[in-house]
Amino acid sequence: MINKKLIVLPFLMLFAFLAAYNYADGKNFVTILNGANFKSSGNENSYSFIGQPVVFTTKENKDSISQSAFASVFYATQSSSITFTNNTDTEPFEDVNIPLKVTINSVNNKKITKIRYQIWQGENADWNDRTTSPEKDYTGFTSGTTVEFSTTVAFSKGNPVNSFRVYAQLEDGSKRWSDAYTVRISSGLSDAIEIVSPDKVSKTASTDPKIETTKYSIDFTTATIILYEGSTSGTIISSVTVSADSEYKELYKDNKISFKYSDFAKKYNDEHPSAKIPTTLTNNKTYTLVIESKNNGSETIETDSVEFKALSGGVADILPYPSPFNPNKEKVKIKYVLANDAKVTIRLYDKAGKLVCKLLDNEQRSAGTNEEEWDGRNYAGSTLATGAYIIEINANGDRRYTALAIVGK
Repeated sequence: MINKKLIVLPFLMLFAFLAAYNYADGKNFVTILNGANFKSSGNENSYSFIGQPVVFTTKENKDSISQSAFASVFYATQSSSITFTNNTDTEPFEDVNIPLKVTINSVNNKKITKIRYQIWQGENADWNDRTTSPEKDYTGFTSGTTVEFSTTVAFSKGNPVNSFRVYAQLEDGSKRWSDAYTVRISSGLSDAIEIVSPDKVSKTASTDPKIETTKYSIDFTTATIILYEGSTSGTIISSVTVSADSEYKELYKDNKISFKYSDFAKKYNDEHPSAKIPTTLTNNKTYTLVIESKNNGSETIETDSVEFKALSGGVADILPYPSPFNPNKEKVKIKYVLANDAKVTIRLYDKAGKLVCKLLDNEQRSAGTNEEEWDGRNYAGSTLATGAYIIEINANGDRRYTALAIVGK
């Protein structure tokens, strides 16, 4: 008698194979014929056995994800011999022609023979949509165990979040796609201005503050910088226009507004002899900084402002937040304002004055607002108990202290 199971089983396996083949169009799948495990480059193991109805996909440095699939088991294979390192600037500026840079390494001495890539403009990338995001061959590289993928893409200004991924194949046939890398055009879609110094969180600055914005030069033509005494209803101390051909063009550095107040004040006084504005701000006095971007017709497009208090001393201010904080759930950020570039040491003490942690040890930091993180652990790596602690910041011998509270231990 013919065993019907022996007749039906091959057809079922063929059906599963064809279904998987159609499902996997454009992907790399293999059939697992016995118990096996696959190790991804993220050092995560995936296991499957005959008859297990799943497809496993692996992402670099992430856990495997299972989805309901077919009677036989298939893997989305990725070579563990290929690694990708994204070197792309994620805050592009100047224009929207963004250079994408990824280092591709073969870790088994096999040469990289083929590279492809995909670009997605906008959010919610669908890499299977080959019409919107076609695969493109990257040519002109020299085959080797390390290859620098580098190309320039003209992203649309209307898409602040874009993404791309890179594919590599080795001479032995091993191949894989990288994770999707995000490219954020966050600084100039509408000539957006964001003041980062003086600091908006602590609302403080030194008496000789560093004035600085984020990068925002896409379509940038001119900017007006206004400093008020008090609020915006107060007296205007100074007002200047920055453009490529203005006498204040040096205030626009590295594709952002960036200058030391005292340097600006000296130049302003040279240009306006009757003004004689102070070369440093007054200690414990409130000021408001307003920066506006303008188009070619001098129409104001974007405005940002910050009201702040000027404080003297090498360390003008310290702000830990959140405080109190729960080290089992979060880290505390310690913002501090430096009058000048300095070597900084940060120590934390308990309420008895015992040193529990040295967060920084004589490390160089720049004038203006700086920020450090602390996980609430002591020298031994143990989470500290609920209670009050003291932060000491020493900048070139100038010391400042503030309190910090830990809860939830």
